[in-house]
Amino acid sequence: MKQGWAVMTALLLTADIVVTACTQNKNNNETTETETEAEWEPVQTEVSVDDLKALAEVLPKYYVYGGFHDGLILVSNNETNLYGFIDKTGKEVIPCQFDDAKSFSEGIAIVYKDEKKLLIDLEGNTIATIGDTYGHECKNGLLAFLERQENTDGEYLLGYMDKTGKVVIPADKYKVILTERDNFYDFSEGLCRVMDFDNYRNFFIDKTGKEVFECDGYADDFHDGLAAIGSYNEETEEFLFGFIDKTGKQVIPNKFTAVGQFKDGLCCVFEKEKAGFIDKEGNWVITGDYKAIALYEYLEDSEPLCSTFCDGLAWMCNKEGKFGYIDREGKVVIPFRYEPGVDEIDEDEVCYSEQPVFDFHQGLARVWDKATGKYGFINKEGNEVFPCEFDLADDVSEGAALVMKDDKFGFVTPDGHSTFDF
Repeated sequence: MKQGWAVMTALLLTADIVVTACTQNKNNNETTETETEAEWEPVQTEVSVDDLKALAEVLPKYYVYGGFHDGLILVSNNETNLYGFIDKTGKEVIPCQFDDAKSFSEGIAIVYKDEKKLLIDLEGNTIATIGDTYGHECKNGLLAFLERQENTDGEYLLGYMDKTGKVVIPADKYKVILTERDNFYDFSEGLCRVMDFDNYRNFFIDKTGKEVFECDGYADDFHDGLAAIGSYNEETEEFLFGFIDKTGKQVIPNKFTAVGQFKDGLCCVFEKEKAGFIDKEGNWVITGDYKAIALYEYLEDSEPLCSTFCDGLAWMCNKEGKFGYIDREGKVVIPFRYEPGVDEIDEDEVCYSEQPVFDFHQGLARVWDKATGKYGFINKEGNEVFPCEFDLADDVSEGAALVMKDDKFGFVTPDGHSTFDF
């Protein structure tokens, strides 16, 4: 199976803090005010029954890489192995002609053709040739790229280009050492965190490359005006997290053993035996019979997973190790009945390998059944819209979710329809 499906199976990682965060899907009407800085107007997509029928006819021709991004799906032709893009009707709007490609993000995509690396627009027009760089996806109007340093062992320099391919922050200062995660540093809410490895500095830059402020320890991206930071506490011998604002001022002290990301004024945190959600002043808003767990399948060391409110609900894990959903008042809306996968159990530790519940998007949440090892979807009342019969599944994006059943790709929609119906 090609690695493109990794977008659906990779566990939930950020560069320095492992969290689970609600995907800010612009096409699900979840665009934040800060995202409008990129001046990107998202494509609004609804997938109808007729669309699903048309997709069902053409999907056997392709290997599919994730769901809808800016209204298009990245695919490769099973006969030629070349990459292109189809729309919700299955029409190949950008022909399969590329040696490799990445999904669209904010209206542009990176493709590879004839040993050239190109930026293209949603019509398939070439915007720029961007040279021998190791690119990522566009975030907040800028595209991070890396340039390899000669005579080094996996060292790169980090730079940024705009949507025209023009370099706005040269790759001449910020060193990046690639790991298996291929960490990148993306802009969020107008700022981006970078590290000066040579001088052991961690700081944020603006879109001109100007260093705005320096911060101790490690830091996450900004969300809802705040960024999580973390440092090792020698007294307690543990890594603790807090939050800073966009001036670099610490507004919530480092006292949490795990944190998520702020969204709509709330953030999931864990402090010793206490867990729940705090507000932006650090006050507890929701607490309960919750505990933190970590997934270990792809990590030598893992931090606990943290939830985020999406579509008004957030998943949590109770003291018995079962997952359910709560609303913003802390009321249990969907009972704690989902169990994570367990790889091995020893006398000291339970090692979890499969997360059983995920965020809601457009009224549907992906869930995993421990008994069958398969995925399904529930609605906000906890009712099964699609039974746990899919071998792989992604979240709903732009009106549909990509799934796989019996080695066949398909799509399901929030109204309960599926390409497998045809």
